[in-house]
Amino acid sequence: MKSLTFNQLQLRVLVLLFLLFTSALIGYRYFIELPKLERSASLLAERELDTLTFSMKKIVTLVSRFGFDYAVWSTTHDFMLDLNQDYIDENLVDNTFESLEVDGFFYINDKLELVTEKGLNHKTGKALSFSFYDFKKFPHNLSMLPSARTGIGTSMTMGFLTTQNGPAIYSVNQIRRSDKGGEHRGFLILIKLIDDEFTANLSTHTMTNISFSPLSQNKNIKGLQQWDQKSILTSLKPFSKVLIEDMNKRPVAILNMEHSMGNMPNLINKQSVIFITLISFLFYMVYRLVSITIIIPVKKLANDIKVLDSKEKYTLLNENYAVRELTTVSKNVNELMSTVQKQNELLAKQVSTDQLTQVMNRYGLTVEIDKQKDQCIRLNVGFIVVMCDIDHFKKYNDSFGHMQGDKALFDVAQSLEKHCKRPSDVCARFGGEEFTLLFSEMSEDDLQKKMKEIITAMEILNIFHSKSPTAPYVTVSLGATIVRPSDVVDYALATDEIFKKADNALYQAKANGRNGFVINYFTSNK
Repeated sequence: MKSLTFNQLQLRVLVLLFLLFTSALIGYRYFIELPKLERSASLLAERELDTLTFSMKKIVTLVSRFGFDYAVWSTTHDFMLDLNQDYIDENLVDNTFESLEVDGFFYINDKLELVTEKGLNHKTGKALSFSFYDFKKFPHNLSMLPSARTGIGTSMTMGFLTTQNGPAIYSVNQIRRSDKGGEHRGFLILIKLIDDEFTANLSTHTMTNISFSPLSQNKNIKGLQQWDQKSILTSLKPFSKVLIEDMNKRPVAILNMEHSMGNMPNLINKQSVIFITLISFLFYMVYRLVSITIIIPVKKLANDIKVLDSKEKYTLLNENYAVRELTTVSKNVNELMSTVQKQNELLAKQVSTDQLTQVMNRYGLTVEIDKQKDQCIRLNVGFIVVMCDIDHFKKYNDSFGHMQGDKALFDVAQSLEKHCKRPSDVCARFGGEEFTLLFSEMSEDDLQKKMKEIITAMEILNIFHSKSPTAPYVTVSLGATIVRPSDVVDYALATDEIFKKADNALYQAKANGRNGFVINYFTSNK
């Protein structure tokens, strides 16, 4: 065996160490670091898909809530019987489509025949024609109709369908009176088209680029993820395709999402070359440097992401890393979590806020009254429900127009909300020109004082109403019911009965000449 000089041996050892380190570095990056980074990026992509699902559900639910507000309304119930033109002129105006961001209203009677309809692109104002409600021509669309209820309550369905104007969200609500009773008189169908504006709105929620493509019935959709499925990505992809189907499991459209982190860093980059060059001279120092700047930060980032995923409330990850890829991943996680939180807050507010008056809507009211009922049952704290109706509002609309009527509704709502001074007090739009005030427990004397303040506030607000036989300005009638802990029966309170009691007081206030109030108790027991 040929002997080697020390320099030769040293050179070979250095070359061997260089090769070992290079191989170790490349192996570590390929088998450990990049898979972890890819999983972190996949988690971000999953979050983006989950945000898309969440946003879609919120939009579908919002359309359904609008349909519910119109369908469960005594005026709509009466309209299905006498088909008066005043109802159409009052409710199916162009600004209704614009404010609700829907593109079609369709009234179907109990014989599944079209009573009246209007299609209008809420963004462009262009009239739209639909034919999906022709159930003889499209019998498969019967699946969108829910089973009609005959007792107290209402039925509804929601989903997607294909129309001649493209894919759309639909909401079907059974038409009942405001108390969810009365004979079945048909269904109200609302349509919201899935178009470029729709996907642009989704893009603002997810902070990604989203586009859609309508589907033909014979297009191959095998293996595509359903829009409402939980997202689990086994590998990182630049794009994800999400399938939307109708009520008969027929394809409607595909949503294409471009992920914010669709590409992974290169295996060998500038930083890696610098590390490899330095280690040929300072092996030990580079070894320590790798341990401090790569191994520990990667473990910490992965652990922080794991802890972050287990929390309901997200906190910011550390963004101070020596390796650029780790900093990029950490920043993107923080940005995505911040976006998710903001969008969740925004969507939650939109779901429970009436778009016209900017006070709580009927859905939000049901949530708040459930909280008051729970406190009454568990903590023996009573509460008060006040029904408030604007006097002679139809005459106001007929005289000054719906635009001025909408402004009057907004001004009255804002004035009423000023009287909700405690954190638990609520002002909500119940429907049309009717509002509901929800107060925590107070004495009857204090309640009377509050009612008088509201009556006086309307006089101070002084919205001119020349057609009102009650006063020359817009007035309100108030009906209040006081719910006490002693009213709880079998650990329950009937919400419908509470509203009915308040309604009875409101009707009595109207019978007494309006511009006043009546207070009653939920039950007469002492």
